[in-house]
Amino acid sequence: MRTIARFIGLDLRSLRPYARNLIIPAVIILVAAVLPTRSPYAMIPAAAVFAVIIAPQYLFGNDERGQLDSLYTALGIPRRQVVSGRYATSLLLLIALTAVGLILAPLTALVLRVELSWAIAAALAAGSAAIVGALLAVELPAYFALGATRARTVGFAVPAVSIVAVVLAGWAFPDAGMTLLGWLQGTSPGWLALTALAILAALGTASSVLATLLYARRDL
Repeated sequence: MRTIARFIGLDLRSLRPYARNLIIPAVIILVAAVLPTRSPYAMIPAAAVFAVIIAPQYLFGNDERGQLDSLYTALGIPRRQVVSGRYATSLLLLIALTAVGLILAPLTALVLRVELSWAIAAALAAGSAAIVGALLAVELPAYFALGATRARTVGFAVPAVSIVAVVLAGWAFPDAGMTLLGWLQGTSPGWLALTALAILAALGTASSVLATLLYARRDL
């Protein structure tokens, strides 16, 4: 656990130089999510999706630019611990960004002068974490197998296809958003949170096992 904690610290420090550069795209994504629907709830999944964008691209990009994979080997860090550490960092970013969306939602509601249900917001946060966690589970093995440059197509395609699918679904079923909010309002946030944790645990475990196998075979 101590090695994983140190690895998370290293990962987070490697993101620090990009913090300012990430502010503008983050604002664009959040505003673009809220404006069409004028719903403060849109802040929550939009913030969570940002984890899919920054976690693999920037973290694995730093590995490639600094040849950190070779450094980990030279330092005697087993590849399975590198995988565990990177998955832990990605999960931490997902939780943190989902929490940011949850905090911004009531502030957005004040700006838009609309009401916000904390029950719906909490349920949506749990659902968003589960869905975005599933996307990360798809992306991360590809990055461990191929590296940042070669896996970049996967990194762009997974969130892009997901966003397009949501937009098309909203266009084809214009009442889907209201139906979803109504369903969330009648659903226990605690039950959804437990379900989200179960999904993340199952998919994360399977994904990390695959990533460990692929990373072990990769020629650094």
